[in-house]
Amino acid sequence: MEKLALTVPEAALLSSLGQTSLYKAIKEGRLRVRKYGTRTIITRADLASFLESLPDGTKQPER
Repeated sequence: MEKLALTVPEAALLSSLGQTSLYKAIKEGRLRVRKYGTRTIITRADLASFLESLPDGTKQPER
């Protein structure tokens, strides 16, 4: 059975991003988290939404 929510370390593994990057996105309000007691959890839907909001890497920067 697939988990509905992930811890930050689990989200980092699943997304191939570092934990520090995820914590930065959380602090900046770009990645939504939920709190249950002291636990910080990220829903799969919120992680997917965050990843979809990242810039498209195929576009070339303007000079």
